[in-house]
Amino acid sequence: MSGNLIDLRRRITTVKNTQKITKAMKTVSAVKLRKSVMEINRSRPILDKLEYLISQVNKSAEFRKSPLMKKREDGETIIVAISADKGLCGSFNSNLAKEAELYYQKVIEEGGNPSFITVGKKVNNFLTRKDLKIRKNFPDFMIKLKFADSKKLTEYLKEIFLEEEIKEIKFVFTAFRSSSKQEIADRSLFPIILDLSGEEEKEEVEYIFEPEPEEILDLLIPRFINSIVFHTMLESSASEHAARMVAMELATQNASEMIHGLTLTMNKLRQASITNELLEIITATEALTN
Repeated sequence: MSGNLIDLRRRITTVKNTQKITKAMKTVSAVKLRKSVMEINRSRPILDKLEYLISQVNKSAEFRKSPLMKKREDGETIIVAISADKGLCGSFNSNLAKEAELYYQKVIEEGGNPSFITVGKKVNNFLTRKDLKIRKNFPDFMIKLKFADSKKLTEYLKEIFLEEEIKEIKFVFTAFRSSSKQEIADRSLFPIILDLSGEEEKEEVEYIFEPEPEEILDLLIPRFINSIVFHTMLESSASEHAARMVAMELATQNASEMIHGLTLTMNKLRQASITNELLEIITATEALTN
């Protein structure tokens, strides 16, 4: 009986220590989530403005003849799958990996030739176990996301699209909608497709460009592509922190329930032990009296 009580006390202490860790991880994730959301809110207007500027300059330039916008009928389909480098974030990584695999199979069924570029260790490990084609992996980018890292990825994607027979390059990632809602989404990078919905409703403005429109586009296009990639990675990072925050909150609640259950069991055992000791004392006293 005493051995069981000692084991229960040790288990309760262990669970309490684990609960302290999950609370701390939840707090850290909440702080990181706020920072990521601030970065998203700062980057989204820049992305929208760049897209608008390109659409305006495009009216006076031959941007649609750019190789980055050229649609190809044949070639390889590159799927850039973005996950976390660490775990303990619920089903965030597994859902993304499964969706990426489904998209891979869909491309094959349509007669395409897909391959992966992975950002994050978790999705890379999953797809490697599935023996799917992976061209390149970019680990440790999502631990502490930096614009310089997203730029490296952008340059690599741009280089292979221009130099190789690639039909399209598309992201599969977890889009951030709010702290309570994240969903798997895909986003096309190359060929570049401008979202000009609603442009017709805006008042037509005739611009005078200096320097020439083509030169302006040469400056705007790289910034636009960098912004798309960085914004996509920011959304995935924010979704990761939101998922980890929820997972740690649930883990903390489960730990509380476990501590409560173990404490009840320990109290019952202790009361049973006390009752047995009293019975032994009373029995011994009666035996001595007789």
